[in-house]
Amino acid sequence: MKIKSLTLRIFINTMLVGVAVYFVCAVIFTDSFYKYFENRIFSELENECDYLSLLPNFTDVKTENRITVIDFQGKVIFDNKANPAEMESHALRAEFLEAMEKGSSKVSRYSSTMLQKNLYFARRLENGTVLRVSCQQYTVGVLMFGLSQELLCLLVIALIISGLVASGLSKKITSSIEKIDFENPETNETFSEFKPFIKRISDENFEKKQREEIRRQFSANVSHELKTPLTSISGFAEIMKSGSADKKTMLSFSEDIYNEAQRMILLVNDILKLSKLDEESITMEKEEICIEEICIETIKSLESYAKKKNVSVELENKTKEPAYIHGVPTVVKEMIFNLIENAIKYNKESGSVIVKIEKISLEKNYLRLCVKDTGIGIAENQQERIFERFYRIDKSRSKDFQNNRTTGTGLGLSIVKHGAKYHNAKISIKSNVGEGSEFCLMFPIM
Repeated sequence: MKIKSLTLRIFINTMLVGVAVYFVCAVIFTDSFYKYFENRIFSELENECDYLSLLPNFTDVKTENRITVIDFQGKVIFDNKANPAEMESHALRAEFLEAMEKGSSKVSRYSSTMLQKNLYFARRLENGTVLRVSCQQYTVGVLMFGLSQELLCLLVIALIISGLVASGLSKKITSSIEKIDFENPETNETFSEFKPFIKRISDENFEKKQREEIRRQFSANVSHELKTPLTSISGFAEIMKSGSADKKTMLSFSEDIYNEAQRMILLVNDILKLSKLDEESITMEKEEICIEEICIETIKSLESYAKKKNVSVELENKTKEPAYIHGVPTVVKEMIFNLIENAIKYNKESGSVIVKIEKISLEKNYLRLCVKDTGIGIAENQQERIFERFYRIDKSRSKDFQNNRTTGTGLGLSIVKHGAKYHNAKISIKSNVGEGSEFCLMFPIM
């Protein structure tokens, strides 16, 4: 990778700006200087023309300017620099035509070599003739060439000044960056233009600390969740190994060991699902998914569990047509399964669960899936935390927590949250303690 120097770039850019400003100022100054003297020359030509108009003849007049007299037909009748008889008609000359029409005129024309410019002032006299006084002036290019030595000296001075300014400015900017404390960026005093950069670093540091805290808590929770079933399995196995248990107890211990092993497998599977969602390493491609079909399959798979809990589950499809989204089928199925399973698990005796599908239009078109239950509800101060990994609601509010035993891994809603993020979906919750909860997923419709 090519390494770029910020100091060098600032220095070069500042130098280029200084040189550009110099050339612009030089051109503007020279042009203004040139126009100023051109106006002065026209003024002198006008004064000389007024003076000559008072003389009876111009034969003995000594001047470096050219004097020409033109009759009303455009024929030259006098010229102090050339033979009038050999000169062409001036009837179509701009200065002659304008003087005949307006009384006087000022005209400038470049010579054939483009190195000089002829300035003309003409006035119509009382006898009908036109008196024209003219002189030559060097062009702007010749003037700048004549001033090239002075302009070159000014350029050198401008380069030196620009170099000093550029060097000081680049060092000041880079030194302010070098002094930034990236561990505590909010304590730095720097240019206001760097504030967004500082804020971004501060936000990234905050997010990094959050990720580290989540990772630390996650590791601690995983260790705790795995330790409990492993301890149980180890205890049962130790008793079975000693041979002190009868056949009936052995069968009971075997069942407990199987249940604890299944719990560990479920936990590991959920952890792997979360890891894939975190890393966005899902290899399956997204495809068109019918939400209604997934809901029907999920409700059917949880039918026996719902009967055991004495909870009814109903599906309402208000779209009046198949509802499709673009996503990964396995992930969407897992999300819907977790929401409906939780709605059954944390419900009341003879409670109900309603799964509703509908289309809504906000800034975009969405397919909204809502799972509403009549269960124990969630306190407002816990609603923001229920999507955290291994977080469980107050144990005293759920029958599943009797004797401090849980039936889940505590990762279900976390999988829902990460799955929603993966599908650019929005998730929301409405809940009141003792009245039930409603979880809604809004999937964008492509």
